[in-house]
Amino acid sequence: MKADFFNKEFDSQNISHAYLFECKPSKELNEEINNLIKKILCVDKQKNFMFCNLCSSCKSFNGHTNPDFLEIFPDEDLKSKVIGITTLRGDTNKNRGIINIMSETALLSDAKLIKINDAELLSELAQDHLLKILEEPPKKSYIFLLSSKPSKLKKTILSRLNRIKIDPSCFENEDIKNKLDPLFYEILFREFDPSSIDEVEIEKLKSIYAETIDSIEEFNFSKTKVLDLWNDDYLNFRLSILKQNIFNVLSNKFKDSGFKDASAISRLDQERLFLFLEEIISLQAMLANKVPLNKKIQLDAIFDLI
Repeated sequence: MKADFFNKEFDSQNISHAYLFECKPSKELNEEINNLIKKILCVDKQKNFMFCNLCSSCKSFNGHTNPDFLEIFPDEDLKSKVIGITTLRGDTNKNRGIINIMSETALLSDAKLIKINDAELLSELAQDHLLKILEEPPKKSYIFLLSSKPSKLKKTILSRLNRIKIDPSCFENEDIKNKLDPLFYEILFREFDPSSIDEVEIEKLKSIYAETIDSIEEFNFSKTKVLDLWNDDYLNFRLSILKQNIFNVLSNKFKDSGFKDASAISRLDQERLFLFLEEIISLQAMLANKVPLNKKIQLDAIFDLI
């Protein structure tokens, strides 16, 4: 789907009942989706289907109190992040439940709308519950799902959604991008939301990036130095830098361009590089899942490959 989806002209006739927005979460994407939601809910729409920002629906949406809108997040109180069936059914502490809201007559708005963040975290029972609603959607009701990993949703659900693939680059901050090294920005954008990072943190990450690149250069490389230097809170970021470096070396080897990379890993053959890459991905997965581990021991095992 085109990146300019949010700029197209909408009306009540060309809006689908259910959308899946496929993109890594970002503040900009969330703002665009919320603006579309306001357009749908607004009771005094302006020209070009624009929300008025003055009606009771718009004001209550801005104040996070619109009774015709429900936003769902993963259950943070559980050990593993998940969106369970209880969250969708609703309870007295969290919400009235998506079936109740979508079946009721809208109280302040032109419609009812449910927004589900990180939809890939829906449990199997929750997906079955959602599927029943998607199969027989109530009138004037909409469901928006946001996910960076849509493959984790059931095919029966995906088949009932209008899938919008958003190119992450359309939300890139050009002011930040133009000031930074292209490779550093690529890694930064992949690992973080650059617009949410202040200049102090960006400078810190730039320093770590330069420090990491320097530590794996062939003439500077020392496994002992790497183990001491990388054993910090930025290990995952450093591993992403290393991973990108491996991709570059592999690309040059496949092209057989004769280009000589300055990093210590350039001496490895393709088979060993792929093995190195597998070990990095495995360690990053453990870090992401907060598996208790000794970082130094894990790094030691990985860098034995060099």
